[in-house]
Amino acid sequence: MRKKISFSVLFIFSFFVAQTQNLEYARKCVNELTSKKYHGRGYVKDGSNKAASFLYDEFLKYSTNKPYLQSFSFPVNTFPGKMKVVINGKKLIPGKDYIIGTACPTVNGEFTIYKIDKSNYESIATDFRNQFVLFDSTGSNGAIDKEFIKRFQLTYKPAGYIQIEEKKLTWSVNSIQKFPVVYILRSALPSNPNKIKLQVDAQLINYTAKNVIGVIEGQQPDSFIFITAHYDHLGRMGKRIYFPGGNDNASGTSMILNLMQYFSLPHNKPTYTLVFISFAAEEAGLLGSEYYTNHPTKDLKKIKFLLNLDLMGTGDDGIMVVNGSIFEKEFLLMEKINSDFKLLTTVGKRGKAQNSDHHHFTEKGVPSFFLYTIGGRTAYHDIYDDGKGLPLTKFKEVFTLISTFIKKVE
Repeated sequence: MRKKISFSVLFIFSFFVAQTQNLEYARKCVNELTSKKYHGRGYVKDGSNKAASFLYDEFLKYSTNKPYLQSFSFPVNTFPGKMKVVINGKKLIPGKDYIIGTACPTVNGEFTIYKIDKSNYESIATDFRNQFVLFDSTGSNGAIDKEFIKRFQLTYKPAGYIQIEEKKLTWSVNSIQKFPVVYILRSALPSNPNKIKLQVDAQLINYTAKNVIGVIEGQQPDSFIFITAHYDHLGRMGKRIYFPGGNDNASGTSMILNLMQYFSLPHNKPTYTLVFISFAAEEAGLLGSEYYTNHPTKDLKKIKFLLNLDLMGTGDDGIMVVNGSIFEKEFLLMEKINSDFKLLTTVGKRGKAQNSDHHHFTEKGVPSFFLYTIGGRTAYHDIYDDGKGLPLTKFKEVFTLISTFIKKVE
């Protein structure tokens, strides 16, 4: 029969774990990874690999053996040079007023703007070769039929496209060059736009990135718990701006560094061997984890459990557990830890999702959770997701939840 643990004992244990978690170190790691010298941890100026070198040095402090760098290559579209958009003589601010489509090729010129809305989109007869087409789906005429847009793109070959965004600019990464697209906030768009002048320097390159792998040997050296987080982000869009990636995912990377620091202490030696992986190229399509699962350094069948961490910087509304409804026993354990230690307001659960690096492990039969905090700051895939403004609201509580789960999971 399981003995009851008094609340006072639980409180003391929770307090001890929280205190051994180094919030100052966490903040230092986030600020380091979001600094300009890593260029948004993308592919311009080798930002991703510069971040990998920093992580390797940190892993070296805590790993039982020398860390391992696992290299792989892939095509990626980059924007290392000039970036300028002018509409009706108004120069727009990159990142704040507009973003360039991630599949945009090099383009340099001045073009007329042809506006298509509900009033005219079914009766078009014009030559678009030197025009940027602006699709406007707002106003009293209603939204444009999405099927029409698809047919238009197949039928006509305009110089490029302008798409109006109402609230937020969200960037990503692409591996191809297709046609120019400019996404502009409506609030930044001049009235009656008729001329666009733009200069975009795009380079499609083959990039070699690196997964960073460290190990802390446990009492059972041939059974593993994996703790993973991607360290890459979106990089640069021209010479002026970069995307810092504070919450996504300097925060998750900082969490695994804190966990490494904690479990490297002799009195915290884990039962199972812990394998820590900072994945590259998650934003490019989960490429780092895909490569690892096809070229594993450990037997995937010997992984007891995997925890993949992303967006660890808030937690006002708790935490979400992807695969929580799949691995119910482990989810109940996580719920119990949270309840016993009174950590977070909610531990929510979802089913399977192909939205982070856990996915390729799940598909290989590895029991996995993907954890991310919810609530609070909404900056995501934009220039505002910096390090200094990241609150780390429930970082200590999440650390306690994860470190205790690692100790208790069977």
